[in-house]
Amino acid sequence: MTLHELGHFTAAILIHAKNVTLHHNYVSNETTGMPLSHGIFYAGAGPLVSLLIGVCFHFVCSRQKKRNMLFLFNLYMSVFGYIAFFGYLMVAPFFTYGDTGYIFQALGFPVWLTVSLAVTGGVILYVVMRKLIRFFVEMGTIDMMADKQVRRIFMMSLIQYPLYIGIVITTLLNLPTPTVLSLIYPICSPFSIMWVYGTAVSKNYPPGNMNNDNSSINRIQPVWLIIFVLIVVVNRLLVYGIVVK
Repeated sequence: MTLHELGHFTAAILIHAKNVTLHHNYVSNETTGMPLSHGIFYAGAGPLVSLLIGVCFHFVCSRQKKRNMLFLFNLYMSVFGYIAFFGYLMVAPFFTYGDTGYIFQALGFPVWLTVSLAVTGGVILYVVMRKLIRFFVEMGTIDMMADKQVRRIFMMSLIQYPLYIGIVITTLLNLPTPTVLSLIYPICSPFSIMWVYGTAVSKNYPPGNMNNDNSSINRIQPVWLIIFVLIVVVNRLLVYGIVVK
């Protein structure tokens, strides 16, 4: 989310908006009197950064050989990058003050076109999630994936538990929020992964890229805990904002 907002922040600076302030989940600025094209560029910058994150980390995952914690981090970055982009398309008909909702309204899109783009975004997101879900399966060993009960437990630990815990943490980290959408996103958007969860627990994939050393991911990871704490600290500092006048 911070990277998404950095997209808006950078765009606001490029269009010479005044009093640009980067917060933890939004960017405030003064764009009075600016051309419509500047407003569209500013609104679209965040979702485009999210899409870029999704594509880039997807590419990294497709090239990475080791199925370790770095791979899992890259995988989740790709997942939520895609969700942040296509999710904005999906909610555009309901939230005209959101990034894509504003763009579609500013361009004068009829309702049928906005709804069509929202449905298309949902379909594409589903297809992408089906592509990415095999990477979660590959985090397990061949023996683990062959045992249905063990596989189910492993997938719950890899996807469901982080999902539920993460929703609580990210929702709290989104406080205070400027709009209702800022709370709907962290609460609802992660469930996009669950659209294809059944595939993760049942579908057979080629064993060539399966994890060979499960012990490497089955222990406390001090480095990732430190990174998590630093991210929380940055998030709380951004509540007060970084101002560029």
